[in-house]
Amino acid sequence: MEETRPGSIVVGGLKLKWHELAAPDSGDCGRGFGLWVVDDPDALLDHITEAEYYANDERMPYFGTIWPAAESLAAKVLAGPPLDGMRVLDLGCGLGACGLAAARRGARVTFLDWEPRSLKIVEANARAQVPPLPSIERVVADWRKPPPMEPFDLVLGADVLYEQRNGPAVAAFLARHLAVGAEAWISDPGRLHSRSFPSLAQQAGLEFLGGEILPPMAHRRDVTLLRLRRAS
Repeated sequence: MEETRPGSIVVGGLKLKWHELAAPDSGDCGRGFGLWVVDDPDALLDHITEAEYYANDERMPYFGTIWPAAESLAAKVLAGPPLDGMRVLDLGCGLGACGLAAARRGARVTFLDWEPRSLKIVEANARAQVPPLPSIERVVADWRKPPPMEPFDLVLGADVLYEQRNGPAVAAFLARHLAVGAEAWISDPGRLHSRSFPSLAQQAGLEFLGGEILPPMAHRRDVTLLRLRRAS
């Protein structure tokens, strides 16, 4: 019997609507999945005050939408090999699309974001999966000053290089939180500051494995996957 969902729900004071994602060229192969997204993400920007903007370190509430880099990375994970038992981190997870995809492939996922409302929506999205995902780990934190965490077998990051200050912070985070031999997959839609990230990662002690253009999606944006590895 086909499952039905309400047209909308409210989580963290935000009205959400259901949105379906699918792997590229997947047709009806069943690898796609859905999640709750903010019904009107522009309202998050419209309602933020100047005081809130500066109180939150000049960070904007970009978490409310599925960005092309997240959709493409989630599709890459869904179409990839099983991740059974692997410890995976969704860095700057937003609504959790990439981490949810990893969980669908068998990973034990930690979701990290600085925005508490983001993690509340991630929890609702985990419950909404079919079957519902087991308990997930949610961490509200700044990747520049993260709490102690065990090393991860894979770190996923979608569109995390949108500001110049993000590159060095993300590179340092990966160098500290990847297990030896583990990889980070960073998807980027062509942000200006992503060009210097491979060299920043190498300066932090990571090995740059190369980049690839991910398969086209409905958003029609070119998204590059940057792969890095902690060699030692």
